[in-house]
Amino acid sequence: MANATPLVTLPKVQAHRGAKGVRPENTMASLREALDQGVHWTEFDVKLSKDGVPIIYHDQDLKRTSGIDELVKDYSFAELQDIEAGAWFEEKYRGEKIPSLEEFLLFHIEHDLHPNIELKPSDGEEEETSRRVVELLNKIWPKHLDKPLFSSFKLKSLEVVRDLAPDHPRGLLLYDDMTDWQENAKRLECSAIHLWHKMYTPELVKEIKQAGYATATYTVNDVDRGVELVAMGVESIITDFPGDMIAALK
Repeated sequence: MANATPLVTLPKVQAHRGAKGVRPENTMASLREALDQGVHWTEFDVKLSKDGVPIIYHDQDLKRTSGIDELVKDYSFAELQDIEAGAWFEEKYRGEKIPSLEEFLLFHIEHDLHPNIELKPSDGEEEETSRRVVELLNKIWPKHLDKPLFSSFKLKSLEVVRDLAPDHPRGLLLYDDMTDWQENAKRLECSAIHLWHKMYTPELVKEIKQAGYATATYTVNDVDRGVELVAMGVESIITDFPGDMIAALK
């Protein structure tokens, strides 16, 4: 095998930021809905508050989901708790908060969900974000459960989790640039390649698998495309509409 890290068996479907298509992303409402739609794995984004608390949030700034044109990393966790995180999506979700990673993980443990933790650090916080996440997992993740998967576009973040948590599988996230992918995946001892779905061809799927890596793809919201990718050999579809994709792939 190309990689020394534990192999990972990916699910057919992962819920992207919860059930992002029908609930405000990266919130408890989105996570509960993903569970209701029948997923076993979720994919979500983690960065740090100003005071170093790992939180569930995608963007560098608060503008898109809260209307505040400032950086997430400039707000403490307590301050972030006062920020509206649901009403932007639909008025009936007013009152949704930005969750902590701890709250998200405790829900996963309680409901037997498996996390794909995308390390999405604010600029300059690649190492610290990974460190804080590993510390929290060491504290609360039950020893008898399968280890959460880490994924990231940030090579430095994956490097830190490789060194601090070598028994956790890692996924290298790629968009449309495949330069040095094998070299980076090998160096970071990755288990999987998570690639933008438009990049996949049957030949590339075969090449990645022959190199010893599992295959995942994002963000696939057209069920016909999902079926096509699975037929190509892609193992795991990350989608905003998990229930629809699960039904289509049965």
